[in-house]
Amino acid sequence: MVAAAAIGTASLAAQQPAAGPPVPQGLVTTYRPAGKRVSPQDGFAAMQQSALPTPRDADGHPDLSGNWVANFPNPIGAPGLRMKGTFEPDQAVMQRGAQWNKPLYKPELWEKVRSLDFGKADIDPAYGCTHPVGVPRQNVPGRIVQKDRQIFLINNVENGIRILPLDGRQRDPLDTEFSTYNGMGLARWDGDTLVVESVGFNDITWLGWEGYFHTDRMKVTERFRRQGDLLFYGFTVDDPDVLMEPWTSITYVRRLNPNPVRQDEAAICEERDIDLLADPYNRG
Repeated sequence: MVAAAAIGTASLAAQQPAAGPPVPQGLVTTYRPAGKRVSPQDGFAAMQQSALPTPRDADGHPDLSGNWVANFPNPIGAPGLRMKGTFEPDQAVMQRGAQWNKPLYKPELWEKVRSLDFGKADIDPAYGCTHPVGVPRQNVPGRIVQKDRQIFLINNVENGIRILPLDGRQRDPLDTEFSTYNGMGLARWDGDTLVVESVGFNDITWLGWEGYFHTDRMKVTERFRRQGDLLFYGFTVDDPDVLMEPWTSITYVRRLNPNPVRQDEAAICEERDIDLLADPYNRG
């Protein structure tokens, strides 16, 4: 009986895995989750490098002046692309589901987002002739002029010009009391990155064509970085009344057009259908 028990114990021990080598002191063995996923657009932007030198102004800051091409060749395509040929271009559910980067609304507000998104096209405040596109939806300026400690951000859209001082001034506390489409911007340098912080918005415009609304307490922080003939742009929207957390856009890349470009006035605004929209594919 004793011998049988001994044999059974030995057999059980043989089935147990052998103990590994002792863990060296200081070695962390706890699980670490993978980092945040990088969108295809951000991955593409991170790969872009310029071999040209970055021009600088008299104060040593990068000079962002220039005409920045809107359609930088991107094999992935534009984010928020609205395809034609679907059952309804403005209600293409798969396009919304395929987007990597979306603002995270509070749970009770998703029904409002959905209602705005799937409403008629003219619900979008940027569709008709009543309201400008506004910041940040108007996106990367097509032209930037940096001179005399001022920066001019110019978009060829209605109300698409902003003139911001770059003299280190502090925020006026009354800026939050304004109700504007582009916000009350304050520009500063953070190393070689231009940071534009804007408050004092109205609640009319959208962040994107998918019904992404905001409140008049929204704060938008834009970042511009130049490397040679490339401009990198992104923005963060902070709106705690409706968003669960601040929403940061993808990184947009634009290439400098070295040829002088005439800055025409914005096109006449007209009521138009899908085939006549000024931007029929990417309204966000």
